Amino acid sequence: MTNKIYKSLIQINIMIKKLNTTITKQTEYLTVNFEQAWFQEDIDSLSEQLFTMLAGFKIQEKILGADRENIRFCWQAHYFILNFDCCSQSCWLEGQDEASSNYLDNLYLELSK
Repeated sequence: MTNKIYKSLIQINIMIKKLNTTITKQTEYLTVNFEQAWFQEDIDSLSEQLFTMLAGFKIQEKILGADRENIRFCWQAHYFILNFDCCSQSCWLEGQDEASSNYLDNLYLELSK
């Protein structure tokens, strides 16, 4: 294993420990539970840490609301939405369309590595 790959693996492991998340596969979406309480101002950092686990993703749009934020993104030619609800401190990922919803298993496997 090259030194560069080894350093990348260590950084990913540190990020996952720092993020302290549990991702659970539901029938039609993935829930993301953060160990510690979070606030709306933390969403950029939390989403950035999640996205670092996905190679080749591209953010399509960020939708900011009073208590909710949605980030539409493309990964492996499929479209997903990362949702944050500040009032309930809930976070979940869902497919934007039927084909992407059918690809959630792949997204789950990638985020669970």
